Amino acid sequence: MLEDSLEGQTMLSRGFVGRYVEMWPQRYARLQTALGAGNVEDAAEAALSIFSSSVMVGAERLGQMSGDMVEWIKQGHPDKAQEALNAVALCGTETMTDLKDRYVQPTG
Repeated sequence: MLEDSLEGQTMLSRGFVGRYVEMWPQRYARLQTALGAGNVEDAAEAALSIFSSSVMVGAERLGQMSGDMVEWIKQGHPDKAQEALNAVALCGTETMTDLKDRYVQPTG
C-alpha cells in the first residue's frame, strides 16, 4: 500500500495520488493520440509513463495493462496496444474512481 511505503504519511500519500489522478486524462490522451498517429516512439513513452506512475501508486491492474502495451510496442506490435486502448480507458476510469474514494476524498 502506498501509505506503507511512505511510512504512514497520509497527507503525502493523498497529494501523490491526487496528482496521479489529475494527470490521468493527459497521460491517456497522449497514448491514444500517439497510437492513432502511428507514432510508436511516443506511444511507447506514453505507455511507459502510465506504467511507471501506476506501479508507484499501487494501481496494479492498470500497471500490468500498460506494461503489456509497452512490450507489444517494443516488439513491433502497436496494433495490439491499439486494440487494448478501450480496456485501458475503462480500467483507468475505474482506477481513478477508486483512488479518489480512498485517498483524494476520504470519508473518514
